Amino acid sequence: MKINIVYKFILNKIILPLGDRIFNTNYRKKINEWQYYDNLNIDTLNKIQRERLFQILIHARETVPFYKKKIPKKFNEDQAYSVLKKIPILTKDLLSEKNEELLSNRYIKSDLIKNHSSGSTGKQSFSYSLKKEIFNIQAIQRHWFFWTGYEDGDHAIQFGISPKRGFIKKLKDYFFNIHYYSAFSLSEKDFSNIYKKLKAKKIKYIIGYPSAINELSKYMINYGLQHSVKAIISLGDKLFDHYKSNFDKSFCRPNILDTYGCAEGFMIAAKYDLDYYYISSPHIFVEIVNDQGKYVDDGEIGHVLVTGLTNYTQPFFRYKLGDMAIKLPASYYPNKRKFNYPLLQKIVGRETEVIETPDNKKLIIHSFTGIFEHFPEIKQFKIIQNDIDSLIIRYICENVNEKKILNTIQRRIEEITNKTMKIKFEKVEEIKSYHSGKPQLIEVRNFNKKK
Repeated sequence: MKINIVYKFILNKIILPLGDRIFNTNYRKKINEWQYYDNLNIDTLNKIQRERLFQILIHARETVPFYKKKIPKKFNEDQAYSVLKKIPILTKDLLSEKNEELLSNRYIKSDLIKNHSSGSTGKQSFSYSLKKEIFNIQAIQRHWFFWTGYEDGDHAIQFGISPKRGFIKKLKDYFFNIHYYSAFSLSEKDFSNIYKKLKAKKIKYIIGYPSAINELSKYMINYGLQHSVKAIISLGDKLFDHYKSNFDKSFCRPNILDTYGCAEGFMIAAKYDLDYYYISSPHIFVEIVNDQGKYVDDGEIGHVLVTGLTNYTQPFFRYKLGDMAIKLPASYYPNKRKFNYPLLQKIVGRETEVIETPDNKKLIIHSFTGIFEHFPEIKQFKIIQNDIDSLIIRYICENVNEKKILNTIQRRIEEITNKTMKIKFEKVEEIKSYHSGKPQLIEVRNFNKKK
């Protein structure tokens, strides 16, 4: 224990500052900045956001060809939000088509870092950033980790999707004591080795894709194994309630941090001490809109638009992620909360993962996981909607009494759909994930919703 305390002191006081100097980055500075924001009141946070929005709007008008005629020449700071609302929504198609025009002319493209999205919406997109902007993103994410008690240098297991770790990433893993594993190609032997690592290094933190952490958890439950961890930090994937139940059993009721971001360069929100997500308001501005791009009332579901306040290389205004979410009405904000950032009530999921019934009812992933979690015999499932009044349910089952199980599942789905949809079950050997490796539980295919 004393050795680790000494190492963490050396890491934070010598190694990380030296790394910032060698690689011309600003990791420690940004960590300190975000820890400062954590202690601010609502009014100060709102002021910072408004000032940053005003500044980046001016920057984009002057240096980004795409926005030159879309932002007025004269407006003041108090008008920044109203100016933003008049800017066209930036879609993934538009980002791909106009990518060059969306770059600031103050930077040389060859000096920038290209960020690729996961493509989990079905459409690939990419953006550009300066190295310092990348480190700001990493600092935001890392300071979320600190909410759990994690400190740089603590031994941690991490599940990610970059099995080929380059020199810089390997260096980072080494100095941060990160034991890295691929999230989507794990065998029982791998889980056995990971469990031994948990015990040998007395690891108290597990970071990464919750679907992979859940598979480790299921392995441990199956063999009657347990290991107490302080926190599980979820990123890059959906954190389902039945995962949490497994984590409680195998990891002895750990604290859970659920994070929300995207590969285009946004760390949007994180959930820790509340049932809601804290929005990183000094970094982004979030809007929730309907299908026509109009604001919905707080408490109502809508499409997520994000505006970056720190990405000057390629400013994003009203970027449509492809997600749906709900903002928490201010009247429901808890009086006692750890931070004063604005709150998201719920992140519903992808637009392509919301079922719409013939009577205009919207069903999210949790509408179905809340049913299937009671039937462990169903090892995996996927809901497919080809038209407005029918659902196909593909499933993998290892139980001879599956007819009774399917009848019960059908009755429960009929309850939530008001019996407006035909339900067809298809037993399969395999259910493929997204090409990124993320599980896809709902697939809504293109069809005319108006009958």
